[in-house]
Amino acid sequence: MTRILSKSSFAAVLACTTALTGMASAQDVKTIKIATHYNDAQMAPLLKCFDVYESEHPDIKIEFQQASYGDFLQTILTSRVGGTSPDIYNIYSIWVPQLAAAGTLAEPPADLQDWIKSSYGEGTVGAATINGTLWGIPTELSVYQLLYNKKMLAEAGFDAPPATWDEPKKIAAAITTTNDQGVIDRAGYVYGPSVANAVHVYYSQMYADGTAPYSDDLRSTNFTSPESIQIVKRQGELFSEGITSNTNITDDFAAGTAAMMIAANWNKAELQQNFGDAFDSTVGVAPIPNNGGPAGTMLYSFLWAVDSTSQVKDESWKLLRWLNEAQGGASLSCTGQMLSDLGALTGNLADLSAMDTGDSFTAPFIAATESGAAKSQPNIWQAAENDRTLRSYIEQVWAGNMTAEDAMAAADAEVTSVLSEQQ
Repeated sequence: MTRILSKSSFAAVLACTTALTGMASAQDVKTIKIATHYNDAQMAPLLKCFDVYESEHPDIKIEFQQASYGDFLQTILTSRVGGTSPDIYNIYSIWVPQLAAAGTLAEPPADLQDWIKSSYGEGTVGAATINGTLWGIPTELSVYQLLYNKKMLAEAGFDAPPATWDEPKKIAAAITTTNDQGVIDRAGYVYGPSVANAVHVYYSQMYADGTAPYSDDLRSTNFTSPESIQIVKRQGELFSEGITSNTNITDDFAAGTAAMMIAANWNKAELQQNFGDAFDSTVGVAPIPNNGGPAGTMLYSFLWAVDSTSQVKDESWKLLRWLNEAQGGASLSCTGQMLSDLGALTGNLADLSAMDTGDSFTAPFIAATESGAAKSQPNIWQAAENDRTLRSYIEQVWAGNMTAEDAMAAADAEVTSVLSEQQ
């Protein structure tokens, strides 16, 4: 006997079948969760690329999560405890030792490592490498150079920025002025207020002098070396001789009330906004003064990394390579476009060559990167803690409370103790 379905019954069966089919299709879709410190506006180029990737890969869904930079490392560690880890992170290179030691990161596949090493600058690859292991794909790149106010130097009778260690103090002293109360209202040189404004500057000056801040195995420091002592002593002299003070900070350079500072390329956007049409005629960039040897400085970078517990590791690495190679005839990769829009630099050599980096501000940073003069920030154990310790002792010299010799010996003892705890 053949049973004939009524129209209503047939419709019900069809709806049920369609729902089951849709359910099966939904189960086949794999979700990749991506976490960065960039907000939605900054991520705009990448968010568009996510849509394109999903359309080209119907089995992939991409979810973006944003966490503030200050909380990002703790967010990563907390999410792992709660079993809610994203699949992909964009992380600061100095977090890698701690995350790698905790088993948080997945090692990129061999073929991807080969691509990274051939597609990125040596310094940025080094920033993503710990004890010989490469942990991800470098992204945003920050390089330190000397920034100086061309007009202030010219008014003081100097037609070029300082090139050797002895010159910055001379130039800065000629520029510094004080008000009726003896307070500096125009500083020849500025540091602070962040940890980086002291520690990154110190590292950059060490590299400029041809000396690494740490040993090759990153288990001891070179803080007590003659080069280090001389650098910190010179910094202290700027304070003791009234050329700068703790109330004169890097923000003053952007405000037009300070003449020189060592700073990274990402300051460009703020400086352009503040100086407007006078930006090019006001802001100069030069190599960090040293003892007369080859140029040197420090760089740091962020990198794309994949969580070791991710259930979609292969899919995540494939997505990351796609995001970091130019697609559809574009001149920049998706990551490169985002960084370009932010006014940031990249270690991706193809993106770097396609970016508009020939202006007088950016060119010196590029030159330092391409020449190898910029060395990667040491990826030491418990970097944030050690940087705070180092900053505190450098500040003691600035305040005149400790000699450079005593301060750096104390910093060496504390930091070396922490470094000895690493696995």
